[in-house]
Amino acid sequence: MASLLAIVQLLLVPILLGVGLAVRFAGSSRPLNVVNYANVKDAAALHRWAGNRLLLLPVGFLISGLVSLREPGLSALLFGIMVAAILIVGIWLSLGAEKF
Repeated sequence: MASLLAIVQLLLVPILLGVGLAVRFAGSSRPLNVVNYANVKDAAALHRWAGNRLLLLPVGFLISGLVSLREPGLSALLFGIMVAAILIVGIWLSLGAEKF
């Protein structure tokens, strides 16, 4: 079970990397659901800012996945921490989008 969580964490890395890069280079499109684009003056700057924060998630999942492979007893704890990190980044994005 512990090695399965490590593999799941490592499988999430390319998915989250793709999402982060897609938002980072979104330009003036509207990929973020938590943002009221009617109040946004510079969508490209918002997407660069949000994409940079979203790119923290694949880095975190890569580190936690590799640590979980080496120390299987930590896999559930690290997976829980990364799930909390996803929620924190989502809140960070929704609150920080107001300054654009």
